[in-house]
Amino acid sequence: MSGPPVAAAADAKVTEDTDVIEPIPQAPGEKTVVCLGKFDAMHRGHRELAVAASAMGAPHLVSFGGMAEVLGWQPKLPITADSDRQRVLSTWSETCNGKPVGERVIPFKDVRQMSPEAFVMFLKENLNVGGIVAGSDYRFGFRASGTSDDLIELGKKHGLDVHIVELLQAEEDVDGQNGKDSQNPDGLLTPQVSSTRVRACLASGDVEQAGRLLGRAHRLVLAMNENIKGDGLTFPVTGCLNQYPAVGSYRGETCDEKVEVVVEVTENSIGPLSIAVYAADDMKKFTCGGQTFEVDLLEKR
Repeated sequence: MSGPPVAAAADAKVTEDTDVIEPIPQAPGEKTVVCLGKFDAMHRGHRELAVAASAMGAPHLVSFGGMAEVLGWQPKLPITADSDRQRVLSTWSETCNGKPVGERVIPFKDVRQMSPEAFVMFLKENLNVGGIVAGSDYRFGFRASGTSDDLIELGKKHGLDVHIVELLQAEEDVDGQNGKDSQNPDGLLTPQVSSTRVRACLASGDVEQAGRLLGRAHRLVLAMNENIKGDGLTFPVTGCLNQYPAVGSYRGETCDEKVEVVVEVTENSIGPLSIAVYAADDMKKFTCGGQTFEVDLLEKR
């Protein structure tokens, strides 16, 4: 085995040899406390789980990779690019008592058949976990048969500290009925902060609300093939490493040089086609080097 996989979106493919799942390395003098979830968006609600875990010990996010492949779900781009996750976690440590927040992805196929109790024992014995944090809606075990109440009881039975965090409310205005906003007619807007709501906001072009839910601007990460200098770039949407917003024009800022830019998502008859980025001020230039180009989306123009 090449080593423990680092976290990515919960439906990311897992290619490592998983015959042996290594325990999470224990921080000196602290027990390992895991936050359970999918963590696709890494939004404010997810951060609250990490904050709660940091009060109990050394916080780690634990999610389950390969779910889309195993369950036959349609693959989706992650909301937060894999390459950007460590940056986000480093900002979380500021509210987690200065503690670094670790991550681990467990192959879903390895835990899919486990009963709720077997899953809790797996966390304790295989990952060396001493505490668990989860949201009040968390389900686990075979066919999601375990509830947060079950998690509390199983924690008591097996000597694990369990803390359940109430869902963080979005506190956003909702126009319309059945939880759908007029600006998001095709996406369910959950009343709480959720990856589903963030994805719906991006699908409607509401990058401002997406940013409020995330607790930071949505950062779009685009693959580069070569170093380019200038005031304009065009990327195919196939070069996006995470979820791009709806067709439209957006105000953004480059991540390295903090140059204000315009980001335009265009389409043809079959759907989104390309993403163009150019400086908002003709007198300013930005430099593009490395394997990716990153831009924070601030608002729709």
